Amino acid sequence: MHLHAEHSLFFERRQPLWVAALAVALTSSVLIVNAGARSTVLSLTCSGLGAVLLLFAHAHGRRRIKPALAWTLGVVALALLAGVALNSDTDVIVQTSARVLCGAIWILWLGTQIDWASLRQLLLRIRIPEGIVASLDHALMHGVLAQREWVQRRDAGRLRLGSPRLPAAAWGPLLGEGALHAFTRLERAEENGLLRSASWEDVQAHDGVHLDAIDVKRGGHLVLRQLELRLARAEWLLVLGPSGAGKSSLLRLLAGLDGPTRGTMTRLGSHVSPDTTLRARLHGRVALLGQNPEHHFIASTVAEDIAWGLLRRGVEPGEARHRSREVATALRIDHLLQRPCHQLSFGEQRRVALAGLLVLEPALLLLDEPTVGLDPVAALELRTLVAEAVRRANATCVWATHCLHSLPSQATRAILLRDRRVLFDGSTEEGLSEPWLIRAGLAV
Repeated sequence: MHLHAEHSLFFERRQPLWVAALAVALTSSVLIVNAGARSTVLSLTCSGLGAVLLLFAHAHGRRRIKPALAWTLGVVALALLAGVALNSDTDVIVQTSARVLCGAIWILWLGTQIDWASLRQLLLRIRIPEGIVASLDHALMHGVLAQREWVQRRDAGRLRLGSPRLPAAAWGPLLGEGALHAFTRLERAEENGLLRSASWEDVQAHDGVHLDAIDVKRGGHLVLRQLELRLARAEWLLVLGPSGAGKSSLLRLLAGLDGPTRGTMTRLGSHVSPDTTLRARLHGRVALLGQNPEHHFIASTVAEDIAWGLLRRGVEPGEARHRSREVATALRIDHLLQRPCHQLSFGEQRRVALAGLLVLEPALLLLDEPTVGLDPVAALELRTLVAEAVRRANATCVWATHCLHSLPSQATRAILLRDRRVLFDGSTEEGLSEPWLIRAGLAV
């Protein structure tokens, strides 16, 4: 069993659950005995046994224990020095340090025998409430993403300064911006979780989407003004405009994440007004794919994340797994089902995020810059896969982008946004003509 190349919390290959259970039971027993015996000799004996197991694990390729073990020994040594400096009882210091060392070594060994995916299954088997396990899973994954964000910012700082060491003054902004980015990602993930778990309603007879004289404010700033829009069922709509024109704001309004400040909206047969609460604005048949796929991930592995929305809507686990695999196969990501979400490429992340939405069979699919960051081949594949999914579900699709080189051919209608209002609403052919693109700020 080898640790995955990118993070030691996940193994490349799953091991039998009984192996994980045995490792947890053995480690727990040693920790209980170590805590209750209050014997330096016993703690050191257990430490020696744990060290032998660690060395055996190291010899079999689990080499990430080396830096962790060095830090552990360093902490114990510092504790001993601090105790001597403070003239504390030497016997108490030695006994406490031996117990801490024993506990640390055995926990490190447990980390070489069990990964988070196995531990998660084990917690569910012993009847730990699913909500608690899901919260731990969510926190762990976003902790890993935050760690990667800080590493990327640190490396960027090293490149800009041309030095392997960053000055102390650089660490404050680096950590602060990384933390702010992490909080933003958590906020977006919470919003997408609300959308994916929203109650499902039958919309067989819905008459599309109607926006009447809509104004939208966010943070005290007007982000959409005097918006008039009609969308028929099964219609494809292109929303084009430069950055800051209001494309994302329009999609958030259609998704229900933002409400109108003025005006009214009728969507899939449901009425939305300025007084409608967030919970009431959300609709289980509306799906929004944001620009950053990491903002969609709630569970740590691909299979669990795709099935997350179905399980929250009361679908039986077996049925949820079956439907998730079907969607994954259609999107050609079925070989990724056991992979951790944070270890995917950007294109793979985009497909996994899309799968988590399509498995819910949305009647209104909202896509925010879906091909940005993808190479031409991946962009073509994504357009093809979205078109097939929309056709099967007879859904309405709104495709928002500023990229004019990767547009879906199914869209016969386009609107151009400029300065947070609609500049053009008509055929795609006319909207993509040079005079209109120049007026919209999309061409020179």
